Amino acid sequence: MRPECQRGFAIVSALFIVVALASLGAAMMYFSTTQHITGLQDLQGSRALAAARTGSDWVVANIMGSESDNAPQYACPAVSPFTFAGFTLTVGCTHSTHDEEGHRIRVYVIAATASAGGAVGSLSYVERRVDTVVATCRLSDNGLLC
Repeated sequence: MRPECQRGFAIVSALFIVVALASLGAAMMYFSTTQHITGLQDLQGSRALAAARTGSDWVVANIMGSESDNAPQYACPAVSPFTFAGFTLTVGCTHSTHDEEGHRIRVYVIAATASAGGAVGSLSYVERRVDTVVATCRLSDNGLLC
């Protein structure tokens, strides 16, 4: 073969190497970005869980704080969302009263939901819910504790 027919072969292999390295770099950047976003979502999920637990604990503290002899029993307030630590926190409470062997047992069911990050389905949206059940015991309505 004559040397003038073999000209330009190096540019083809160099172009192939540049395209292959660029593809590899793009794939690495995609995986790095995905890992970063996943880590942030995990962190926000943990924060949302902590906020929901705080809301639930707040209601439990109110319930148990009002429990004393001959004091009125805790009445669950109406649900109203509020902002806590950057999260929208909604805490709901319901109760039911049961008679068991001469005692009045009041069972409270607390549902606390914390959410942040825009609309449901968006990449930054996170929501966590904590359900808690607390029971109190009285000898009679608003009477002595068991």
